[in-house]
Amino acid sequence: MLTLGIARTGNTTIVRCMGRIVVGEALSKLHDVVLCELDQQTIVLDLAAVEVIDAGRLGLLVFLHTCAHGLGTELKLTNPTQHVDELLKLTNLDSVFEIVSLEDIGSRDAAVYRGERRCTRLSA
Repeated sequence: MLTLGIARTGNTTIVRCMGRIVVGEALSKLHDVVLCELDQQTIVLDLAAVEVIDAGRLGLLVFLHTCAHGLGTELKLTNPTQHVDELLKLTNLDSVFEIVSLEDIGSRDAAVYRGERRCTRLSA
């Protein structure tokens, strides 16, 4: 199961991912959350609490990175676990994603957003 938390500071959104990033319904939630935040200058996926990410789901991260980049938003990663870090290196995606520290983006002052954010881009 994948749980997501959102924190915002300035033009940056931090998406805290907790659990497993594997095939399933929760992935559409990650997809939707990132797409809803594309109006931000930077989106950072905090992977500190990610237990597992399967190789197939790396494609979703690449897709989200491409979408963000095409719209002028930076998608970065922070705190990859050892498993995730090894997977990024094995697939050479560590050269695609910028991996930053939370201190670099000033997230310590971020206020956690609680509740649902409606995203008109996703509404039909």
